[in-house]
Amino acid sequence: MARVLVIDDDEEHRTLIKAMLVSVGHHVEEAVDGAEGLKLFGKRAPHLVLTDINMPGLDGHEVIAALRVANGDVPIIAISGGSAVAKDELLLKAAELGAVEVIMKPFGFEQLKGAVARALTP
Repeated sequence: MARVLVIDDDEEHRTLIKAMLVSVGHHVEEAVDGAEGLKLFGKRAPHLVLTDINMPGLDGHEVIAALRVANGDVPIIAISGGSAVAKDELLLKAAELGAVEVIMKPFGFEQLKGAVARALTP
């Protein structure tokens, strides 16, 4: 299965996403913020990155932009919570920056599993 990097400042969300992905056979590494995520990306070369958008320091948009420079081919899934209007705008910007899938919190297992499968399909 795939090596997946999950970048999210919310420990509960990271833990939930990791549990969901591990249950279907993926190897998951976690980063608590954008800066740590970019460091791990450089060391581990994951097959897929899931990043939250709203994070202190480097936000998800900055992470996506940096990943596109570092490796234009890695699929990225953007995740965001917040109000419906704000989420839509944040996720639209993430897609414009190069996220191949966008997911709004809260999301279910099937939604995450489907987004990951589509992102990993060549």
